[in-house]
Amino acid sequence: MRFDESDLAHALFVTGRAPGDRMSHGLTSVWEWIHRVSIIPAYIRRARTAQLFRSVLAESLDRSEKAELSYVLGQALTGIFCEQMLHVTHLMHVDRYADRWNVSFEGGRSRPDLFGPTARGDWVVAEAKGRSNAMEPGLARKLSAQKGMIRSVAGRRPAVSIGCVAHFPSLGGGLRAPLRVEAVDPEFGQEAINLDVVEDSFYRAYYEPFVAAIEMAQPSNLSNESVLIADFPTIGLRVGLRRDLYDATTRPDGTPQEWTDLLMEGDDAMTADLNELRSDGTLVRATWSDQLGRSDYEVD
Repeated sequence: MRFDESDLAHALFVTGRAPGDRMSHGLTSVWEWIHRVSIIPAYIRRARTAQLFRSVLAESLDRSEKAELSYVLGQALTGIFCEQMLHVTHLMHVDRYADRWNVSFEGGRSRPDLFGPTARGDWVVAEAKGRSNAMEPGLARKLSAQKGMIRSVAGRRPAVSIGCVAHFPSLGGGLRAPLRVEAVDPEFGQEAINLDVVEDSFYRAYYEPFVAAIEMAQPSNLSNESVLIADFPTIGLRVGLRRDLYDATTRPDGTPQEWTDLLMEGDDAMTADLNELRSDGTLVRATWSDQLGRSDYEVD
């Protein structure tokens, strides 16, 4: 896969678990996103080959801190895999949807992390994992069990249901190979749940964190009549959203919206600096190129 820091930032935005319900949680989801994306420039470095490695600082973390880093990378790379390889347009954490709309599940909390529709309207389910080292024996079987715990989404069987792992294989002698992503597509479990999804509720939950981030950040002069853009200048992040999607997300509950028609409109919308929006009508730009290429060692 080929991607840049903005792809990582976007993937971390949409796959986060913090709900976007501003009435209940204020700007919690924005702070949670800022915390999550800051892990990338802090602990990831890009080699001259463009491959990604953990920084020396990351190697010095204790076990619990490494686990958090691995979890975040697993979520991000699963998001990028689903977008690039499976053409998922709106990937979201199952818990964000469930928490936002008070959805309860039978059979405990063992279920995949992420789900979302493709451009064709099919549903994809993904279980995300991250590992500091190579995949341990038995992880593929564990992924098989968790990814198969959703039998249907909105009344339809998922077109694809995968387990995805981001990990750093060992080369021996204390050396690590670059970041590697592996995906498996095993069989469904016998106790899988049915995830009832309402289209309006799904897209509201997806876009609410973008609305919250735009309202929290510094307004940008790049906004135009089609797109709202805001900046987090001190951390090198920019967030944007089509105005029609912003308006649809912030309207009062109970006012139905034909999201499919809305998303098909404005596909040619452009930001003021002539960069196309993503297929979901959002813009997330991270300017971390210098940071990711920086040497890990201080120079006296």
